[in-house]
Order: sequence, then structure tokens, then C-alpha cells
Amino acid sequence: PDYFFAKSPERALIAPNNLLILLQHIRCAAFELPFQANEGFGAIPKDQIQAFLELLSKKGELHQQADRYFWMADRYPAGDISLRNATPDQITLVTQEGPKARTIGQVDLNSAYWMVHPEAVYLHEGTSYLVEDLNLETGTAHLKQVLIDYYTQSKTNTQVEEISRLKEEQVPGGAKALGEILVTKQVTGYKKIRWYTHEFLGSGEVSLPPTLLNTIGYWITLDQTTVDRIKDQNLWNAEPNDYGPNWDAIRKQVLRRDGERCQVCGAAGDDQPLHVHHLQPLRNFINIDAANQLQNLITLCPACHQLAEIGVRVRSGMAGFSYILHSLAPLLLMCDGEDIDVHYDPNSTLGEGLPTVVLFDNIPGGLGLSETLYSLHQEFLQQAYETVSYCECEDGCPSCVGPIGEEGSGGKEETLAILKALLGL
Repeated sequence: PDYFFAKSPERALIAPNNLLILLQHIRCAAFELPFQANEGFGAIPKDQIQAFLELLSKKGELHQQADRYFWMADRYPAGDISLRNATPDQITLVTQEGPKARTIGQVDLNSAYWMVHPEAVYLHEGTSYLVEDLNLETGTAHLKQVLIDYYTQSKTNTQVEEISRLKEEQVPGGAKALGEILVTKQVTGYKKIRWYTHEFLGSGEVSLPPTLLNTIGYWITLDQTTVDRIKDQNLWNAEPNDYGPNWDAIRKQVLRRDGERCQVCGAAGDDQPLHVHHLQPLRNFINIDAANQLQNLITLCPACHQLAEIGVRVRSGMAGFSYILHSLAPLLLMCDGEDIDVHYDPNSTLGEGLPTVVLFDNIPGGLGLSETLYSLHQEFLQQAYETVSYCECEDGCPSCVGPIGEEGSGGKEETLAILKALLGL
């Protein structure tokens, strides 16, 4: 009994006033019993319910007779409502088997952009399918069964804008805030990654429209004092990198290509030696030749090179920080991992140009997930710190701050420094 009762109970977060959820509730209620004109529904004002009833009447789902609204649609409304997604739009997955087309499943519209974009690899019941096309107008994606040794990861550009700030509080190391935000996402491409070895095999581009999500978010911003302290700690005393036997020749080729000048500030190499910098860190690659491709190299002066390396380190720490928060949030909230999303920005507008991590409800209007995390801020960070601290890996793994090389370089020590600052340790 002690084992059972000592466990944390599920947090049953309910948002009945979310407009998308409320609309589905009204549909189901009208199917069971006619609505009266100007009738209330829960705590919703009568005039708002009346607006919903008139909307459903215009769509032909309800019929108004005198002061009553009757369900008229020829289908059972609850059968069309997903218990996993608030958005009703679905993409049907179709594969061709000889002359016949077969439907193998459905995904919600928001997930379709990153799961079944053209050239994506979709896994279904242990079988790999390659997406041939995604038709947003007809709501279908056509796939073909393939035998391949890689999977795909979508590359997404994300922008977060603040609409209104509901709560804000100064905390050790920075500030926490809760507010209404607009999240703009656009899938721009994908990476091919080999199974088991996680070797990067190539990439591609896709052209899909951006998606907009108006929701509630909780964000943590590091103050300038914390940022300066972490930078000054010089946590990155790694062993010198081995750039391969041909590095001298490659370095000279890059310097010639860039005209013996820093590509950021324009400084010439007359008074100081110029450096050749890897745009994507060396440890992101398994093959040294791939890391030393000319398009991944740039000429920088020592000052600009130092700023670039600091930028990579800050991104490493922020990436690790956001990774552990995103991993722990579903455990703390007792929700699905897809219900909440995360985004970090080293120069966020939410934090007036300071490093910020924002966690937001992945459902229009929000469900109260972010608000709960805001109220559990201290407990949330403490669990994150303990998880990273107790992990036995050296510089990052999927169990703590993410695999080495996901963003920047490693990130475990940087992440611990951020967590210590925010916990006042």
C-alpha cells in the first residue's frame, strides 16, 4: 500500500473553456439533447454559447425551431472527435498496393508538417514508408513501402512572439514569466540519419507553408549577470581537436578563398594570424572529411573566432537546458510528450535579447500545462539538476542533456552551470 499511495498522482488538467474543446462539447451535448436559445453551458456566458449555436446552425449541423436547436447532421459527433488532439483536421496516409490504394493511418495536421513531409521516412508497424507527396488541400499523404537503412529528422525554423504577459517573477539567476504567445513554425528541410550508427547521410529541402499556434507559454530568461558568470567560468577545456592529416592544405585553401580577411569584421591577417573556424562543430561529424568540407569552414580573426566559440558554447548549454526540461515536463505533468513543446533562443525577444527557454502548450489556446510548470518552477529545476548531476555520462547523453553534438558541443557542464545559477547554488 505504501508503494501505491506514495506515488505522485496524475495531474488531471482540464481546460473546458478552450474554444476548440468547447465547440466539440457543444456538438456532443446537442446530439444528446436540444439546446434552448440563450441557454448557458457550464460557466460559459449565455451570449458566447449562443454564438456557437448560430455557427453550428449555419454549418447545417443544428436546426433552429422556435427557441430550440436540434442536432441535424447525419453522423455521431463523438465519433469524429480525437481524444489525443484538440484540432479536428487530419491527414490520411495512403499507400498504393498494386492497383488498389490502402489507408494505413492518420496524423493530425500540425504533426503532418514534420512527420509526413515529402521525402520523410514514416514508420508504421515496423515497416518503413517513404512519403512521395503531401497534399494539404485534399488532406492526404501518399507513401510507398521501402527498404532503407536510415530515418529522417525535420529541420524547423521557429519564432516565438509575445502577445501578452500574464505573470512575471524575478528568480535566482533571471526571471520566469507566463503569457500568451504566437508560435510560428516552418519545416524547411530534413536530415537523413543512418540507423544504429546515427551517421549523417545527407539533407534535403522542402517547401511547406508556415503554421501559426496561438497558445500559452512559460519561459525562463537568464539575466546578464548569470550569462557573464557562465562565460567567465571557462568550462570548455577540451583536448585540442585533430583536424586530419590534410588540415594545413585545407586551411590555406580557405584563407585564399576568403581573401586573407576575417569574414565577420573584415580584418586582414597582416598584424595577427587568421583562424579557420568550423561552422558546424567538429564533433558533430563522424567523418573528418565531411567536417572539413569548404562550405563548413570560414576565416575569422582571433576576436571574432572567440565570439563564435562562445556562441557555440552558449547554444550548447541552452540546448542541453531545453532538452532536459522538455524531457522532464511530461513526467511532472503526467501528459503526453507531444502535448508540450520547447524552444530556446540565445537572443530572445521574450527576454529582451537575453538567453531564454520557453515551454508552451502544443494545443491552440493552451490546456494549463505551461501554467502548472510556472507554479512548479523550483521543483521543476531541482529535478532537472538532479537528473543531469546523477547521470554518469561525461558530456551529454539522451538520458540527460541530449546526445553529444546535437547542438554546439556536448553541453552537460554548461547546462549544470545554468541550472545552478537558476537554483541559487
